[in-house]
Amino acid sequence: MSNRRLKSRLNLGETLVSALIILVLFSSCFADIKLVYPAEVFQGRSFIVFIASPEAGNDYWAEFDNKAVRFYPYEEGLRAVIGTLPEMKTGDYDLKVRAKRPDQRLLTEVIYITVSRRIYPKVSFWLKPSKKKLMAPDLVTDEWGRIEAQLLKESPNKLWRGLFKLPVPGITTMAFGTREFVNNKPRSRHRGQDLRAPVGTRVLAPNRGQVIVAQFFKAFGGTVAIDHGQGIDTLYFHLSKIMVKEGQEVEVGDLLGLSGNTGISSGPHLHWGMSVHNVRVDPIQWVKTVMP
Repeated sequence: MSNRRLKSRLNLGETLVSALIILVLFSSCFADIKLVYPAEVFQGRSFIVFIASPEAGNDYWAEFDNKAVRFYPYEEGLRAVIGTLPEMKTGDYDLKVRAKRPDQRLLTEVIYITVSRRIYPKVSFWLKPSKKKLMAPDLVTDEWGRIEAQLLKESPNKLWRGLFKLPVPGITTMAFGTREFVNNKPRSRHRGQDLRAPVGTRVLAPNRGQVIVAQFFKAFGGTVAIDHGQGIDTLYFHLSKIMVKEGQEVEVGDLLGLSGNTGISSGPHLHWGMSVHNVRVDPIQWVKTVMP
């Protein structure tokens, strides 16, 4: 029987990860192992694949949408957190679970994940010339490269616990995935959640982690990034003041800095981003759903 037929078509929507179905996959490569995974994920969301009974001595990782993601220990098994882009094409995708045995043999099991459409809004706003010039591609690419270099350094220990909290109490002014039109010209989809925050609003750590970026940039303004472990990071842009240092460990509720209007910003707010193995995903999902 094929893996596709074995897979139950459970629509997770906004339900908790605990609602996943355990599937026993029999293959000629692996001994009997239990994989736990969702049948469906919506564009821009994160999902989890569990290996409930890994074979000892194997090195496991997953490959999805041409990106490799490591499995990390979780309780008695292993789990990988995988992100999807908001503009990812809908349809069925192969997810390859790979294992390297101690004798260096490579084993592969293929499961299938359906990426379903999520409707995102559109927004148009105006930047004055002094702000718009900060959108110069060379400047943005250079500064993002310096931030991204830190996101790519995955620490092996899981630091976050339970639900993430909003870093400021303000309402959403631009949601993750929104299609932006700046000065009447289209841009890519919004990669974070913009939260209303008057200049000087306290920005608090939403979960445990370690500060990996605490710098002022021209395009991104005052920037803080936190490593929550195992490829999970959060980002904070447009700060007026930074009150942490790189390498500093933070607990939920610790003060990171003060909100502002620095960098490419049309008004005071906080841009809050969530990165899963360097894929920007919807951070509000992590506020509403426990990601173990």
